[in-house]
Amino acid sequence: MRSFGRERYATVNAFLNKSLANHPFAIAAHRGAPRGDIRENTLQAVIASKVVGADIAEIDIIRSSDGEYFAFHDGFEPSRLGDVGSLLGRTGEEIAALRYSDYPDTYYGHVERAGDILKGIPDIVVNIDRSWRYWDTGFLDWLDGLHLEDRLLLKCPAEPRYLSALADHAVKYMFMGMIERTEQLELFVEDERINTVGVELIAKTCDTPFNDSSVFTRLHERNLFAFVNALDLGNEQNGLCGYDDTTSIIRGPQYGWGKMLALGVDVIQTDWPEMCSLYRQRIS
Repeated sequence: MRSFGRERYATVNAFLNKSLANHPFAIAAHRGAPRGDIRENTLQAVIASKVVGADIAEIDIIRSSDGEYFAFHDGFEPSRLGDVGSLLGRTGEEIAALRYSDYPDTYYGHVERAGDILKGIPDIVVNIDRSWRYWDTGFLDWLDGLHLEDRLLLKCPAEPRYLSALADHAVKYMFMGMIERTEQLELFVEDERINTVGVELIAKTCDTPFNDSSVFTRLHERNLFAFVNALDLGNEQNGLCGYDDTTSIIRGPQYGWGKMLALGVDVIQTDWPEMCSLYRQRIS
């Protein structure tokens, strides 16, 4: 049975490794599993992720002007909240008062404090996205107060500032580096003070170096999992050479998710966790 991460961090990584060992691959639900009246980046979306078969649920992080942390992807204010402007720079009280709405006079809950979500999570790993910009200014210390180091997966791009903050922090949260080029891998594996368990491979073009099974072999030799997005973001950066959610749903999972698995992907992040779970059941 493959185990990810360094042996010295085995206790912290035990829940994650147990989750990954139960299936041929793991499913990460992008911003949770928002469906119907359940909105992304909410506790309900995280709970729904578990219900539909995901092993990992993602939330995004922003910080208010007075130091409160909320689950929201800044830049998406117009499509999620209407004409409210940027949430960055607003107070916690102002952010907490904002309601999700699709149509006039309809509301589907409010923007939630990250702490309220994390205190209520079910038996699932939570991938915390976009928090790296706050690591060296208090976020990691705030996170310590929740005592969830065995359930939280942090990630960041290949920037020395972020890595230094993580390496210097006493609590060794599970960490996943984000790389666009194979040579960036070395930035994430050399420092043993960082509890690196995996790598997110970001494929932006079809000539990506990650469309090569030898890349995944290298990761596995270092006891790291390979995490790849299957998201179709509408920007022609779809999955790994088009092995994305849309292909998997419209043509068939063997042409999308299946192609990823053939390369050696360990974790698929998807907007369709329930369908990906059904596919996983079929091939198990």
